[in-house]
Amino acid sequence: MPPLVFYRDLSTSVELKREKRKEMNTTRNDIPDWKAPTPKELQLNRVLLKRTDGKVHQLLERLLKDEEVNLYHSYANVVSVRRLGYNDHGPVHARITTYNALKILRLLNEGGVQTSLENEHVSTSEASQVAVALGCFLHDTGMGVARDKHEWHSLNLIDPIIVRYLEWLYPDDLALRVVIRSMAHEVIVGHMAHTRIHSIEAGVVLVADGTDMTKGRSLIPINLQLDPEVGDMHRYSANTISKVEIEKGEMKPVRISIQMDNPTGLFQIEEVLMGKVKASPIIKHLEIEACIDGEQPRMYLK
Repeated sequence: MPPLVFYRDLSTSVELKREKRKEMNTTRNDIPDWKAPTPKELQLNRVLLKRTDGKVHQLLERLLKDEEVNLYHSYANVVSVRRLGYNDHGPVHARITTYNALKILRLLNEGGVQTSLENEHVSTSEASQVAVALGCFLHDTGMGVARDKHEWHSLNLIDPIIVRYLEWLYPDDLALRVVIRSMAHEVIVGHMAHTRIHSIEAGVVLVADGTDMTKGRSLIPINLQLDPEVGDMHRYSANTISKVEIEKGEMKPVRISIQMDNPTGLFQIEEVLMGKVKASPIIKHLEIEACIDGEQPRMYLK
């Protein structure tokens, strides 16, 4: 008899706890509307539109305000942050990486590095920029399905949107639509470095994805808390990155400078950025330095 009473009491206790948690979840008002654009998104929209022109500007004018795309981004972030305990994979990350990718592409161009479409005499630098912007902006939408192989889920979800935008941008040029669609696919499937890529365009996005690491935006999962030492290192290293600057290099076309408060931020460079850089076809065009407060810069690539 006592064991039966024990289990009945335990069951009641569990049910009460569940009801309490349910009540807390339904009464909290500090969780923002997952569908509503944030001020940060709107700020980044203005920056992207200000810094682009031509076909890329036309593309972004529509893409940044596309309700369906925003919902894919926003739901991917719900899954990434709220369900899995990962970092931002939503609208803000899409905008930051797209801005960084286009900047890296511009610096390469200014440094005399042709895109793959130019070098192979297929199309122009502008077509490469469109492919980079389109693929980079949409690369993480598959996080709404699963973390594992999310780049392929992104492709399945987003390809109809890629087709729709290319038909609008290039209604009379089937050949160019085929080329940019293929390049945008390479950009998307290659951004995790799980699939080997070969184009300058996809290599640019692979690196740009790794540069979004400022103040907590770690590309390493933070849900490793079952092992406190590992989990704490991931969180602390991410939170120490204060700024990432992408500028013209001293000897190479592009310099990426990562500023941090203390050396724990080096973990982010070594575990996140450098893994992507080593898999990127643009590695030979990069300088990478870590700037720790009060110390001499540490060069990873020069």
